[in-house]
Amino acid sequence: MKESIFDCAASSELGPGEGAMREYRSAIDAMEESTELSFGIAEMDREHAGQLSLLNDLKAAVRGGAPDSLVYALLNDLVEHTNLHFLSEQLAMKLHAYEAYESHFLEHERLLAEVNNLNSSLATGTVTDKQSLIEALRSWLLVHIQTADKTLAEYLSTRAAQQGT
Repeated sequence: MKESIFDCAASSELGPGEGAMREYRSAIDAMEESTELSFGIAEMDREHAGQLSLLNDLKAAVRGGAPDSLVYALLNDLVEHTNLHFLSEQLAMKLHAYEAYESHFLEHERLLAEVNNLNSSLATGTVTDKQSLIEALRSWLLVHIQTADKTLAEYLSTRAAQQGT
């Protein structure tokens, strides 16, 4: 059984910009469905899948008009899961002397700030506002996974291979 790296340390009817946004969302949706979110580090891959699942559940709850208590419970689950995921990544980055630690950490901080903004907006915003905020958060997370986390996973895999030789 392989040891975890964490354990070892456009349409003509559309207005200006709308076509580009539709293409971007389409690319994001395709990205979520692809294996490009799997980096061969089981724990990291599971945590990413959990984050996206919770975000999708939150989006569906808001879209479906679920009671605020359910929406807040889902958001709470997302916050807890994300905090744990970020802590495990940050530990791995520290343990393996990841040179881009600071910038990656700041991205984590920015996402957590956005989640707090979402929490405030859920209490006062319209359903459309809430859906837009959740979608923006989901898109940001997908881009983060596909860029910063992919780079981190490649670094950790390289470090593991070096330690194995």
